[in-house]
Order: sequence, then C-alpha cells, then structure tokens
Amino acid sequence: MRTKASFILLLLLLVPLASASEVGFENENALGEQGLNIRAGEVSPNLESILLVGDDGYIHMISASSPGDRSQDQDIDSSRSARFNDVSWHPNGQTALIAGDLGAALRYTLSDNSIQPVNGAGTVGSIELTTVSWRAGGDLAFFGAKNGNIYSFNEGEGMSQLEGTMDSEITDIACHIEHNLCVASTLNDGIAVIDRTREVTWLDGTSGYTWMAADCPDPTYRKCVAFGSGRVHVSIVLDIEDASRSTTEKVLELLEGSTDFIATSRGYDGTSLVHLAPMESVRYKTSLDEVFMHMEAQVITDFDPEVAGQRIALMWETGEDDGWMITNEGLIIDIFPVESRESLGIMETIVFAAVAISVPGVIIGLIFMNSSYLQRKYRQLRGFEKKE
Repeated sequence: MRTKASFILLLLLLVPLASASEVGFENENALGEQGLNIRAGEVSPNLESILLVGDDGYIHMISASSPGDRSQDQDIDSSRSARFNDVSWHPNGQTALIAGDLGAALRYTLSDNSIQPVNGAGTVGSIELTTVSWRAGGDLAFFGAKNGNIYSFNEGEGMSQLEGTMDSEITDIACHIEHNLCVASTLNDGIAVIDRTREVTWLDGTSGYTWMAADCPDPTYRKCVAFGSGRVHVSIVLDIEDASRSTTEKVLELLEGSTDFIATSRGYDGTSLVHLAPMESVRYKTSLDEVFMHMEAQVITDFDPEVAGQRIALMWETGEDDGWMITNEGLIIDIFPVESRESLGIMETIVFAAVAISVPGVIIGLIFMNSSYLQRKYRQLRGFEKKE
C-alpha cells in the first residue's frame, strides 16, 4: 500500500506546472471597406508600416504598431484594376515592388505614395506574376510567374528572364537575410536555388511534392525552408560558396490536424508563422527544424465566428506569440500570450524548485522500498542485523 501511494505521488509531481504557451485574441478596428480580398502584405524594414495588396488594384498602408488606428491609414491609388498577388519592400525601406496579374510589375515610392511600372515591365507581357522578393543586397529582385518563369529586376537592367526555369507556377520566392541566395517553390517542379549570378539549380528529391510557400527566417543559419500541400516541410541547406551544391534534408510531415499549408509570414526571433487553410497557424523554428502549434482553428473561430471562411493574409509579431493577424477581408485581430512557463510567479517558482528537489528523492525511495537487498544492507549498517 505504501509503495502504491508513493508511486501516485511521483506521478503527481511529474505533471507539468503549466501548459504550453497559448494565445488569446482581441478584435481591433477592422479596415471597413466592403468586398476586400487582401492577397499579401509585408512589414517595412523600419517595422513602422505594413503595405497590403489585393484584388482590383488594392494597395493600402497601415501602422505596424497600431494596426487598429484607422487615422494612420493611407489609401494608395494604383489606377489599376488588376489583382495584386505579392509585395516586397526594398531593404532601404524607401520603395516596394508589387507583383500581379496582367504582367503587373510595379514600384511603390514611399516619399510621394506613387505607383509606377518598373523598367522593362513590358517584356513580361500579360503573364500573371505571382510573387516577388528582394535579395539581401538590394541590388536585385526576383519576380515569379504562373507559367514558371522567373525574372530578375534592377532599375538599370530592367526585367530579365532567367534561364533554366521550368513550366510550373512559381508559388513563392524567399531570399536569405544575410546572403544573396534565394529559393523558389513551385506547384509541380520542386524547389530551385538562385545564386549570386542568377543561375538556377533544381534540388533533387523535391519534384514529387506541391510546394506552396518558402521562407529564410533565421539569419544565423544558412538554411531556408519550404512548405507543401499534405502538411510537409523540408529544410534547404544552402551552400554559400557554390549554390548549385545546396541540398535538402529529410521531408517531414506535420501529423496533427487536417488543415493544409498555404503561405508564410515572418515570425519573431528568426521563426516562420505558417498559414494553414482555412484558419490556423503553426510556428517553424529553423534551429529545431520543427513546427509548433501557434493558433488553432477552433479556438479562433470560437472567439469570433466571423473569421470562419476567411483566410490569413498576414501575421506579424513584436514578441513570441505577441502580435497581430489581418484576414483577407480586413479583420484585424490582436494576438497575445495568455500562459507561459516563463511567466511563473514567486510561489510557482518555489513549488517548481521543491518539485525539482523532491522528485529524485521519491524515485530513490521507491527503489529502496522495493529492494529487500538494500533494506537489509541499511539495517546492517545501522547495526540492527549482524552481517552474514
């Protein structure tokens, strides 16, 4: 009976004092326009503004630190009706590139809020541009197209189609934060690495998956990551000296849940926040090559049923689990941590220390109580029994 009671006590002591981090939600003042379909957005390099793009030539600027304050908004007239699919700020934060339907390759200029076609945009014709990204040095940007083309751009050279591309839609282009290397994800042709000289190398073992998004979130690692349909992800190990020798690690699958990867946002401290359809997110950590639940679909829809059927357009953070989300229809939701092991109070810390000290003693006690040999040796040492 004593052994059984001790075993139950041990189990109780081993129960975690706090659950894993969870997030809470609070509605901010929504954008308010009717019929919005925001496709993408990006935080400016100075972390002050967010440029949003979407259907019907939609371009809009909001505050990154006070996204619910409508007095800080700037509605930007694109004078176009094309759908805009992606946006990328130049590293200097003074301009941004926009990619869209009907060959829309545009530049936004912060100083006067103007929108103009980039040099050489006419060479693209009416091909739909799906994604755009500046590389670290700010000397080149890359546009991806629905027909599989990849174009490089700088103002002096204009738009130039890269050689060695395939036929499948370019779903995303992500560039490393510190090095002038980029990766491109596609629907059917796998993953490619673009080196400093704009040479395209396709990575072995990636063409059997449908890749939806890519990111290079942590500057301390020479790695990027791609996320694909079927809840798979793969780490891409970049060879800085010879990008053609870059490799991939094992393709991993997120087993929990049933929603699917569709896009990424940059998370706090070198992490990626991966959007899942219809309304869910996970956090990817490069150092661990693992994903962790960030925002569960049932929890957010229970908080606000209006978000059901909408999708995440952008997420951004000022701390881990502390930031905002904007949906494609313009709802803005504040996300904040509600429980974390790091936020233990004084009493919890005392209890935690007591548990840390007592658990080894309980284990040793259980071993002793279940060992007649140890009990006999103890009695002999105390002089209760004579040595045999």
